[in-house]
Amino acid sequence: MNNQNWDDIRYALAVRKYGSLNAAAGALGVTHATVLRRVAALEERFGCVIFQKNRSGYSALPEASTILSAMESVEDAVLSVERAIVGANRSPVGHVRIASTDSLCQLVLPQILNEISQMYPGLELTLLSGNSHHDLSRLTADIAVRPSIKLEEGLVGERAGTLSFGVFDNGSPNRKWMRLDGALNRSLPAKWLAEHVSADEMTNGADSFLVLQQMAAAGVGKAFLPSFIGNADPRLQLSMDICLEIEVPLWVTTLDEIAQTPRFSVVKRALIERLSNALAA
Repeated sequence: MNNQNWDDIRYALAVRKYGSLNAAAGALGVTHATVLRRVAALEERFGCVIFQKNRSGYSALPEASTILSAMESVEDAVLSVERAIVGANRSPVGHVRIASTDSLCQLVLPQILNEISQMYPGLELTLLSGNSHHDLSRLTADIAVRPSIKLEEGLVGERAGTLSFGVFDNGSPNRKWMRLDGALNRSLPAKWLAEHVSADEMTNGADSFLVLQQMAAAGVGKAFLPSFIGNADPRLQLSMDICLEIEVPLWVTTLDEIAQTPRFSVVKRALIERLSNALAA
């Protein structure tokens, strides 16, 4: 299979997954026109129609389900080959992409990565910041530093300590709780809010603890924040209304297939050794 054919399959599967050309383009990092052209080329080459356009976007035709299932099998095989190639690289130098939350990427990891770079000057390190989990099986990142109750299937890693959460506010009269939206809605603090706080006790929210920090400091309400954020901000105080702390394991993890690759292994070990101290400081 040449690169063009594989790219066309990737584009078609992205349209199926995201349901629109714009969403697929955003996920692939290309333009709307590129996705449209690739899908049209695929349909023309094989003499078939895969998608129909409707008000909500693009959906696969029922008769194209067999074709798309075969494409998914091709995608799985190609990604498996790519993972095997990455895992077989025994060089202790090269590029390492580390994905983590925006708060850890901004407040904790930069100094740690600087120390790792000084120890291993042959490494090129990239931080990928965001609160949605990267799918490591698709090699969108090499290592993830993420708070989670347990690791997903196919991942291996070690606990680098514990991420603790407290309830913080600026002492203003507004005692309502701020919502945890977006990716934060799947967090343990969000689960506690859903079980213990009624809708009329809630106010504005955000999908980032860093944004919630600023909103709490502005007096919007009280918010769950990682303790390393709330305790370091002199504008905030640990809420006295409720003595509650939530703790979530913090993992440094990667794919089992590439875990022993030297450049990933040394970075993973260095992260584990430094994160616990950094969060406790």
